[in-house]
Amino acid sequence: MLYVVELPIRAEPGHLVGEMGQMRTWLDHMRYQPIAFRQLRGGSACRVDFTNEAEAASFAKAFSGRLLNIASAA
Repeated sequence: MLYVVELPIRAEPGHLVGEMGQMRTWLDHMRYQPIAFRQLRGGSACRVDFTNEAEAASFAKAFSGRLLNIASAA
């Protein structure tokens, strides 16, 4: 199964780089391994894919994101 977390991205220049660094540190600390990270067109959000629902939900909570209702075979 694939669990997708959508996170808002602030418009300030360079914000995504700093936020990604915080995400990577958090993911490493938690020992979670997302399978994909992508910025959506328009740049106002990004999506991070997980194979574990609990990890996706925890990540969404930690970064003020939302777990999308998109679950499909990986």
